[in-house]
Formats: sequence, C-alpha cells, structure tokens
Amino acid sequence: MSMDPAKIVMGRPIGTVYCEVSIHFANKPDAPLFVKDDHRFRIKDAIGSHILWFRDYVLVDEAKRTLFSGTKTNDI
Repeated sequence: MSMDPAKIVMGRPIGTVYCEVSIHFANKPDAPLFVKDDHRFRIKDAIGSHILWFRDYVLVDEAKRTLFSGTKTNDI
C-alpha cells in the first residue's frame, strides 16, 4: 500500500523498516502480528485492514515499485 516513511499507520510512522500492507486473506490466521496495536494481535484480527509489516518480508513487483516509491522508472 505504501512505503512513505512519514505516513502514519497503526498510530506509528512507517519509517524505513516497515511498509503498509492490506490483509485480505490469511493462510495462518492465528499467527501473531509483527506490530500489534490495541485491537490487532493476530493475522485474523487484521483481515480487511491496513497494518505495518517489515519491508524485508514484502515482495513488490518491480513493475509496480514506482507506485510505492513515488518516482518514475526513468528517474531511477
């Protein structure tokens, strides 16, 4: 969803370690979230919402990377 370090997600700035993701389906619904808040502790709690997730664990299609970075392919 976003990699903008200034954007606030789950009450925290994304920063350089996290990115914003949207959870639509859970293979392991009872797995704990990396970043928890007052209402979300497990993957099943985050279905249908946007959460913080470690960037190192997110695969971004290179063709779509410009959507997240805000730069054009020609700028890189």
